[in-house]
Amino acid sequence: MSELTRGLNKTTRVLILVFILNSILCCFLPKTYANQIELMKIGQVETGDAYDVWVDTDDDIAYVSCGYSGVKVFGISDPREPTNMANIPSSSSGYAHQFDMRDDLMYIGEGQGGLKIIDLENISSPVTLSQFTGDYAWDVEVVGNVAFVANGFQGSGDKLTIVNVTDPSTPALLSSFITIGDATDIEVVDNLAFVTTSYAGFTVFDVSNLTNPTQLVQYIGPSTSDADLGDLEIVGDLAFLSYWGKSFKVLSISNLSNIEVIGEFNESLNAFSVHIDTERSLAFLCDLELGLLLLDIHNPAELTEVTRYFDNGKPNRVEVIGNLIYMTDQENGFVILEIGNNGELTISLELIFLTGGLAAIVVIYLWLKKVRTSGEGVK
Repeated sequence: MSELTRGLNKTTRVLILVFILNSILCCFLPKTYANQIELMKIGQVETGDAYDVWVDTDDDIAYVSCGYSGVKVFGISDPREPTNMANIPSSSSGYAHQFDMRDDLMYIGEGQGGLKIIDLENISSPVTLSQFTGDYAWDVEVVGNVAFVANGFQGSGDKLTIVNVTDPSTPALLSSFITIGDATDIEVVDNLAFVTTSYAGFTVFDVSNLTNPTQLVQYIGPSTSDADLGDLEIVGDLAFLSYWGKSFKVLSISNLSNIEVIGEFNESLNAFSVHIDTERSLAFLCDLELGLLLLDIHNPAELTEVTRYFDNGKPNRVEVIGNLIYMTDQENGFVILEIGNNGELTISLELIFLTGGLAAIVVIYLWLKKVRTSGEGVK
């Protein structure tokens, strides 16, 4: 075998090694969306004013709160044709808002009906176990045997209410704390409760002592005092915040005494709620004017729109399971969307340049080495 052939073979082996290492790097380096994701509607049920949704993947059941129409339960084994399994009417003057599910129990903020607890073990015959009334209930989050309720509506009192639900048939008040503004949404993380308070930002409570919660901070930032706050999602040290009638922001909450806005999506017109998909690094933003927007949140400081779905409706909330999006809509009821497979992630140009640069360096090095060896042979 000639020296040239051996040199080329060696070069080839090195290049192959470079590309193998580069391929491994691809698995760890950030990826960006190429705006190729497609959202397709595959199922729909007219329910009236659909508000919140939760999906039981084990039994292929979707629970949908529908305002004054109460709660509707659908079989979704075939998402293209959801089947009605049960209807649970609202109480008198009740409005089914957000809810939380624990096993076969639904804890729902039912507006004037307060905190309502429903036993759904027998889907065909749901049973209302109790109704904890007193204040207008928007949202509920259950942790262990405790229900945290966001109460707030004009003239009804604005507060965080903490309820013992060890016995769901006889819930008992543990404590309550007056909030500044209508409490409309709540997120409980460890011993902290984040409560959105319309026209007054959001409040962070220490709830380690359930009978005596203490307020840690009241965040009132830009575009907060003049807007209803819709939804708050906490992921690690980040808070994703939607503003009804306004925009969508990402805040750093690593230091509660110095909460900062680090990203903002100003193209949103009426951000009602947000769902964060950490696996895809996507924010599913329900905008009452623009539809469902998918935002790339790989870099929270530079939010970019990937795609959107709009059919003249007013999306309220979504639940994302695999490649299916279960969405509630004020105009179109319960809608099921599919995330198309034609969208792929593309590797950044920086990575391509890195590959080419490494390959060029190797080739030049081997060529120079070959030239020097040949020159030494002439001597």
